[in-house]
Amino acid sequence: MAARSLFHCSAPRSVPLPLRVQRNKIPDHLSLSDHMDKLIPEMQSASVSSYGQFKVDDENLDRDDDDTSQISSWLESFENQEWLSWIGGTSQDAVASNIIVAAAFVVWYPSIVKVKLAKLVVNQLIKLVMSMNDRYSSTAAELLAEGMESTWKICLGTDITHFLSDVLFQIECLSSAPSSNVIYKTAVAVTMRESLVGTLLPSLAMADIMGFFGVIESQIWATSSDSPVHVVSLKTLIRVLRGSPKALAPYLDKAISYILHTMDPSNLIMRKACIISSMMALREIARVFPMVALNESMTRLAVGDAIGEIHSATIRVYDIESVTKIRILDACGPPGLPSFLKGPSDTTTTILITALSFSPDGEGLVAFSENGLMIRWWSLGSAWWERLSRSLSPIQCTKLIYVPPWEGFSPNSARLSIISNILGHDKHQNSESKTRELDEADNLKLLLHNLDLSYRLHWVGGKTIKLTRHDQDLGTFQL
Repeated sequence: MAARSLFHCSAPRSVPLPLRVQRNKIPDHLSLSDHMDKLIPEMQSASVSSYGQFKVDDENLDRDDDDTSQISSWLESFENQEWLSWIGGTSQDAVASNIIVAAAFVVWYPSIVKVKLAKLVVNQLIKLVMSMNDRYSSTAAELLAEGMESTWKICLGTDITHFLSDVLFQIECLSSAPSSNVIYKTAVAVTMRESLVGTLLPSLAMADIMGFFGVIESQIWATSSDSPVHVVSLKTLIRVLRGSPKALAPYLDKAISYILHTMDPSNLIMRKACIISSMMALREIARVFPMVALNESMTRLAVGDAIGEIHSATIRVYDIESVTKIRILDACGPPGLPSFLKGPSDTTTTILITALSFSPDGEGLVAFSENGLMIRWWSLGSAWWERLSRSLSPIQCTKLIYVPPWEGFSPNSARLSIISNILGHDKHQNSESKTRELDEADNLKLLLHNLDLSYRLHWVGGKTIKLTRHDQDLGTFQL
């Protein structure tokens, strides 16, 4: 913290010249209006004629090359500095300090350094992390984590996945390193491991969730069953849940599948090592996502489709002890679903299951869907469960209830207003047309933005359910 404070005190006034962005300064004797009066005619004359354009482009390219050369030279410089003698440092420490300082400017003061500095320094910063040096690897990991979402993510692109694999491998090495090696002394190893596990890995996972799942799934088969990587992956998943839950919503199935893999009774070694973290992850998912539910005895898990096609919506029910899927419940639009309850398109990806809850006895399940304002109830007695224990055919609900719109209800832009359709109003037609034009990625972003994780279903009696949103009562319904 002391080092950070010193940096922030001096940074704005001491940016190294090769890193500093050059700004055109307005002369003091010119007012802002005078400057604009002078600038506008110049811009107009430049737009009228393209004379000298190629020459300007060549000059810009030369300037870019010169900037790149100057920045690279500064990053790699290791001239003698007084502080090196104080710590018994080497030229490698001098270069590392330059990289750390440059990265800190990129993360905390991006407006006063050159834009290209981020791309030039990010790979050097990664090398510092992977060097496992007790002086600067932890600091490099923290800088990567702090700037991952705003800066480094764009620079790294698909390389984030490879970096994830490298970090997990490094964590495994730190967890099982021989004590005879100086690099892996206990205190140093613990500090570096905490930086990687607690700071860098969660930021990488949030930056590339799909890549994160691909990497940790491959680790199940690529590493030993008692590898610490599996527990680390579960803890990282919990951090992602708490830090960026909406971004994880499209990958709920992958998250559940991975957690259940680590609890597989056919692999007792992995199950023993992971069971505490696995159950913690399941509880956290059920706490954060209302479309995931655990029964009171923690023996069954229900997972509803948060986002998907309305005609293929399902709820999967798992037996936690055997980690097997024992039931698929059909949550598609029911036959005769009124057109005003559908989304803008039958095939458009939309929000499906909003909230789930097991009955107190664990033999029934209730589901609420905001898209359509419907409550579905499956009354599943113990005999029913046993009789169809091996059937995975989608099961229709026992009862369907349409929920009246509550005061202040306003559908999001991804679907039409129920009331507007009933009354024939078309004020949402423009937004519907725009939604159809969105590509898949933009549509997903819109859905995640509109995803409301505050809905909850509470049992207030044997057959009575209460629906709430942001802890406000939206209605009580008899099943």
